[in-house]
Amino acid sequence: MTALKTLLASAALVASVASANAATYFADTVEEANYGICTGTVRACTADDRQNLANAVDGNASTFYALGLGGSLLVSFSQIMGNIMPGTVSVFEITFNRLVGHDEAADVFAVDADGNESLLGRITNAVGGNSVLAGSPFRQLRLVDVTREQFPDTTSFDGYDVAQISVAPVPLPAAGLMLLGGLGGLAALRRRKKAV
Repeated sequence: MTALKTLLASAALVASVASANAATYFADTVEEANYGICTGTVRACTADDRQNLANAVDGNASTFYALGLGGSLLVSFSQIMGNIMPGTVSVFEITFNRLVGHDEAADVFAVDADGNESLLGRITNAVGGNSVLAGSPFRQLRLVDVTREQFPDTTSFDGYDVAQISVAPVPLPAAGLMLLGGLGGLAALRRRKKAV
């Protein structure tokens, strides 16, 4: 009976690890911001509360923070202690005039515990262009507006608009879970054999 209890405990542990890694986390802290340039009118540059930093991390996809042309934003995830495991990084962007040349882009950098930055890729406000893959653990994310570099003829006057930033760590592969369960079962059988 002890072997069965050990096996069940191993299975429960494996299941809890899998569910913890399958969660999606949202950035909730602005660590640093450098607002870029806004080439529009004062009214356009401040409309929709677009210079409010809190909008980038408020959990509301209908509010946003405009980076400004050439601006940057460094965010972190207080729900995660330590490194964030590799996974898909998505930035939700709001654009009102995308179909009439209002193209925007930003580079996404992963920042490790030592402050080293590595480029994950470039995101745009085109449909399906808002995600990159992080291949190694990181602590923070930096977004840098590259709208003018990517789209020289854009009508954007204040750069990439950040509504939300999320990370979906890649869950452990099913084979890894089965391996952990199998090793737990073997350990239980070994204990049982020694006890007899």
